[in-house]
Amino acid sequence: MSEMLHTLKRSKMNDLTMESFLILRSSFFGKSGRPRPYRLRDKRNTQDDPLDEYIHRLLSKQFPADVDCLKAPGPLITPDLVVLRPEVCKGAARVTLTSNLTHIVAIEAKKLERTQSGTIARPSGMDYNTTPPCGTVRVYDSGAAALDIRGFYLFVC
Repeated sequence: MSEMLHTLKRSKMNDLTMESFLILRSSFFGKSGRPRPYRLRDKRNTQDDPLDEYIHRLLSKQFPADVDCLKAPGPLITPDLVVLRPEVCKGAARVTLTSNLTHIVAIEAKKLERTQSGTIARPSGMDYNTTPPCGTVRVYDSGAAALDIRGFYLFVC
């Protein structure tokens, strides 16, 4: 694992999904793969999402300076997070942004609850709301122009 991380650090522009996963893996699990405990603030209402806020903080603090992590501006907005290299995106063709994982990606967090016995509460009833499984997510740039980018699910139990 350390050899892989060393190789990643030498590379200038890595796949943003991979960088996100490595940050989250080291944040949620120790070196031996044991889960690390963490605390979320209480939910204020049904649409409130402390887990999204927590993941946003983890990524924002640990990404290199050239990477931004943007959280959805409100509830029920997809995707939950957009990870991008703003300076690289500025000069890129829109068609490049649609599929280049080193420039911009979307992350939609899906939470799975556990019962007191430890099993997943609704293993057959995953709630995708208005975000059906798909490889593309529509976001809007600072000029309100639509942009379809690669989107990925992050399942958290």
